[in-house]
Amino acid sequence: MIHPFTVVARAFGRWWDELIMLMLLNMAWALGQLLVVTGPPATAVYYDIARRVYKGELWEPADVWHSFRQLFWPAWRWGLLNALVMGLILFNLLTYWETPGTFWLLLRLLWGSVLVVWVVLTFFYWPFWLAQEDKSLKTTYANCGRFLLLNPFPAVALVVLGVVLLLLSLVTTLPFFLAVMGWLSLLGVTAVETSLELQSEK
Repeated sequence: MIHPFTVVARAFGRWWDELIMLMLLNMAWALGQLLVVTGPPATAVYYDIARRVYKGELWEPADVWHSFRQLFWPAWRWGLLNALVMGLILFNLLTYWETPGTFWLLLRLLWGSVLVVWVVLTFFYWPFWLAQEDKSLKTTYANCGRFLLLNPFPAVALVVLGVVLLLLSLVTTLPFFLAVMGWLSLLGVTAVETSLELQSEK
């Protein structure tokens, strides 16, 4: 099992080593979200660069463009699936939020639980997708599920930290444009790569 404090320390250490370049990349990522069509690919690209940073590999702006072209359609397949799943869950929650009765309360609890699990799986999607040979959605989410089962507390703790960082960045604005995606992607990548390293040592 991975240790969340070790993952956080490693992730922020890697981020600090590449501070300036990752901040510039973060601004490009934020712009990509505003343009919508480039949103999912920009997120996938950041995870790809974060994985290179974690492994100590050199990278340059040309690598970002190459990664963007390579990941554009895989990222949109992931993005559309996420929009569908989360949209359905949120629609059900909002539509039946005030519906009385034990049955509807249990359904809301079920939908809420599914939403939490899906967010956790999605947080680790790209680190697994980039690390594995089989690039299918099914295999990637299956690996994310196994990771969650093997590391339930660390995985949830890291996602909670990620959500807190994201909310704080949205409120304060500046970190959102300068750093938040670097933090999130390196947390996910470091957790997955650390888990894979531990498994390879067994």
